Parts: sequence; structure tokens; C-alpha cells
Amino acid sequence: MRGLFTNQLLSIEPGQTVSGTAPRAQTLRVTRGNVWLTVEGIKHDYWLAAGDSFTAIPGKLIVIEADSASSIDTRRAGARQAVANAGAWIVGLAQRVFGHATVSLKRDRRCNSPC
Repeated sequence: MRGLFTNQLLSIEPGQTVSGTAPRAQTLRVTRGNVWLTVEGIKHDYWLAAGDSFTAIPGKLIVIEADSASSIDTRRAGARQAVANAGAWIVGLAQRVFGHATVSLKRDRRCNSPC
């Protein structure tokens, strides 16, 4: 079985199917189009549109089919993007736990030394 998601951009035409495994937990981000995604061992499937992402499970077969001309970015996000993703995840979690509360992740600027 080939490692499909190896730090690249995938272009998938309508009706085309690609499959493979991820060597590690990895984010697949749809940058254009719509895709259907299924993962070995998970009973439900996923429909992803441009802007959506999915974290691949290492070692599990993943099958992706394009509904329209689509692109998927499997490249590793830089450190800045990883921090932004973590911040968005924390805000989303807080909103689910506390309702629609606003959460601020700003650092206290009054502290001039290591806090």
C-alpha cells in the first residue's frame, strides 16, 4: 500500500479516486472543489468542501473521490499555521463547552519578565 499523503498537493478530477495511507497523523486540507472521503474502520464517510480539513489517521486506508475538480494540500503547515490552528481549536472547544462565549488568547502585556 502506498503512502499517498507525503507532503504534496493532490489534484483530483471529477469522478477520479485516489487512495493510500498516511505515515503519521496529518492534515488534509481541501483547497478547491468537493471531495468524498472514507477511512478504513470508520463507519461513516465525510463530505469536504474547499476550506475544510481532515486529520488522517496513521496506517489506515483512506479513499478520496472528487465530486468536482478538486485540490488537496497534504503539506505540513509551518509553525505559525500550527499555532493558528491550535488557537482556533481552543476557541471552538470553549464555544462548545461554554456556549457562544468569547475567549481571548492574548498575552498579558503588563508582564515584562518571564511569567
